[in-house]
Amino acid sequence: MYEGMKLRVLVADDHPLYREALRRVVGDVRADAEFAEAADYAELLARTTEDERFDLILVDLMMPGGDEFNGLVTLRKRAPLTPVIVVSSRTDRASIERAISCGVAGYIPKSASKTVMARAIRSVLAGDVSLPENGERIRPAGSEQLTPRQYAVLEQLARGNSNRQIATDLGIEEITVKAHISAILRKLKVKNRLQAVVASRAFLDQPRA
Repeated sequence: MYEGMKLRVLVADDHPLYREALRRVVGDVRADAEFAEAADYAELLARTTEDERFDLILVDLMMPGGDEFNGLVTLRKRAPLTPVIVVSSRTDRASIERAISCGVAGYIPKSASKTVMARAIRSVLAGDVSLPENGERIRPAGSEQLTPRQYAVLEQLARGNSNRQIATDLGIEEITVKAHISAILRKLKVKNRLQAVVASRAFLDQPRA
């Protein structure tokens, strides 16, 4: 993704030194990255216009002027197609889940190492979702209600497979896949495939009872 073109990145944090640190991490991932900066939510939202598009946005959740998640919600409305990674000192379950519900593609703790940050950025640029690796496993309500077949479909979703590929791999009809996905969304109480994958990523890595 983004191969053959320069990567335009917007780095938003109210601490100049941390903005510099994030630029260095992104630069290690993509040497051709071009950067713009914002020190608060007003500046961030002013930059996310029709005339100035970005391929990636890194944003501090607690920047001035954002009223926490309201600023994030507004940002997602301004740039619905741009992957957004929250970089925050807050790593509690509630904050991560709420950010996910706002549609972010990644959540990186500020305490994470450069290696972990770079891996998360690569994952998001590849079209995946990246969550904190802090041992605080997020098990969505309703996951224990999934049938073995629904669990198998969810595993396929986590791999990024299309409905057609899932149907082929599991030997079922595509319309059956759609029915299973609808049931998964309902049981996990999420609105779309991405949220289902994000919410369930932790427990998919654990062995089933």
